This record gives sequence, C-alpha cells and structure tokens, in this order.
Amino acid sequence: MILPVSITENKNYTRGLNFKSSALLPNQTPAYKKLGVDSADYIKYIYQRVKKVCKEVVEINIETGKLMNIVKSDEPRIFIMNHTSNQVKDINAAKFFNTLLYREYLYQSKGATCPRSRILANNGVLERTKDRGEELKWMGAVPINAGIGERGKKNENAVVIKNLTQGLIDGKINLFIFPEGALASLVFLPLKYKFQPGVSAIIKRVLEEREYIKVIPLGFAHNKKESAIHIGDEIVFSKTEGRYYATRGNADSKYFDKNLSEFYGNNDKIAITENGKDVDINKIVPFISGILMRNMECCSKEAKYDLKNSKGEIFKL
Repeated sequence: MILPVSITENKNYTRGLNFKSSALLPNQTPAYKKLGVDSADYIKYIYQRVKKVCKEVVEINIETGKLMNIVKSDEPRIFIMNHTSNQVKDINAAKFFNTLLYREYLYQSKGATCPRSRILANNGVLERTKDRGEELKWMGAVPINAGIGERGKKNENAVVIKNLTQGLIDGKINLFIFPEGALASLVFLPLKYKFQPGVSAIIKRVLEEREYIKVIPLGFAHNKKESAIHIGDEIVFSKTEGRYYATRGNADSKYFDKNLSEFYGNNDKIAITENGKDVDINKIVPFISGILMRNMECCSKEAKYDLKNSKGEIFKL
C-alpha cells in the first residue's frame, strides 16, 4: 500500500524510514525493458524494485512537508548531495530518497507526468554490476567518468552534462548530483575546496532559457547502524534583465554561514553582487557555487544533528 507523507497525524507514520546499503538484487529477466519510460508503470517498477531491499533505518525530516511541496508540482529540480566518509551509503541514500519521491508521485497520480530522475553515477561502479549497469541506467543512473585530469573523459562528460541540462530546460528531469565528484575521496579537505563548478554551470545555462530553477540540498549522515537524510529548504535561482537572484534557502538554520545569513537579512531573495555591483555573467558560476556550497554544508550538519537525536523509529517504503 502506498501511503501519503501528508498523514502525519497517523501514529504509525514516523520519521524513521528504511533502505539497504547494497546493490539491487540481480534481475533474472529483461522484462523491465518492455516498459515505457514515460509511463506510470516505469515509476511503479522502480518503486517496487527498490522497496524489496529496504532494511536499514533512515532518519528523514518528513514532517516538515518539504517532500510534499516537491511532489505537488511537476517542475524540474536539481538535488545536490554531500558525500560523507562512506560513499557507498551516500549513493544508497540518494537511491532511497529517489524511490521515496517516486512513491509520492505515484500517490498523487503523477506517475506518467512527473519528471524522471537522473542520478549521476561513476561509470566504473556501474560496470562492476552483473549486467554492467544496464538496469540501473534504465532506472535513471547516468554514467559519468569520475577520474581527474583526462581530456577524453572531460569531453565525454561534457556531452552527458549537455544532455542533462537540456532535460532540465525542457522540464523533463530531476537531476541528482554530488558536486564534490572524485574530490570526495579527499575527506580531510573542507567542502569549499571540493565543491566543483559543474552544477553551477548547469544552473547558469538553464537560466538562459528558463525563468528560474529550484535547487534542493540533501544532507546525508551515517553511523554504524543508521543513516539520516535531511531535506533542505530549496534555493531558487532566477535571472531578470541580466541580474541573477537567489532566495534565502536555509539561511534560517542555526548551522547556516553567519556572514551569508546577515547578507540576506530579512529578504526573501537577494541579487547576487560583488562589492555592491551586479556580478558579470561570465563570472557568475563561482558565486552560485558559493551559495550552493553553504547550503549543502548546512544541511549536512542538520543531518548529523537529526541522526544524533533519532529515536530509531522505522517506517518502510
């Protein structure tokens, strides 16, 4: 039975949710390939496929209503996610959240119309699966070469990013991305040194053709037994007459960067400026990255807090 996240008054509905930190069970037949990606059956297949292996506890801030706000519209969104020291659990947390999102789209009868999720995944990891990642790619995993410094890989990745960007412009996909990329392995470095500009360049390109784009940070945290996903407040980037704007996002969190929070003040959104002047279009990418990085950093800390204070209650997909 698919239950709505809006029924928070139901005592059996708690913040505790589950997922399994292992690959999907091998599929014995290629029957899934007969399903149309644009059909509701496609979403149902992914939901049913992943929920069968959901076993580990996840703490997630469902009661805030943020998930329902996403599901209520068919707008495309970008989800940025932080890496922890356990990247396997990070990937499975992303897979879990996507499945939960699909479940709620189904409940709202939006299986045929909702944006299809695209999750950037290390090509090497996909190649190590029994079917070389074919089913996972059909389900939305997008192979990308995560190595550093090879020109050929950069060219291949550029084509992938171009196609994903067009999908956002057309309103057909939700994009999930770890902005740290391969630099996530450098766990000793602060986030600001690992946050790569790719997602910010995508936002810049999308705003050339769309009025605005919404970005939602997902904070991940894990311990030996449990994991937490913190759904952050969305940041809306927009562009009007050459001026770029960003809403306050998670500025009200106790973990948000104080200097940036003061910059927002009580404003719902601000123009992105440098020394009081509008940032030039050719220089906007690092400024977008700075805003995103602070929001993702904040949600990562929120996830750690949620996990530390979790009651360990369980609710299955």
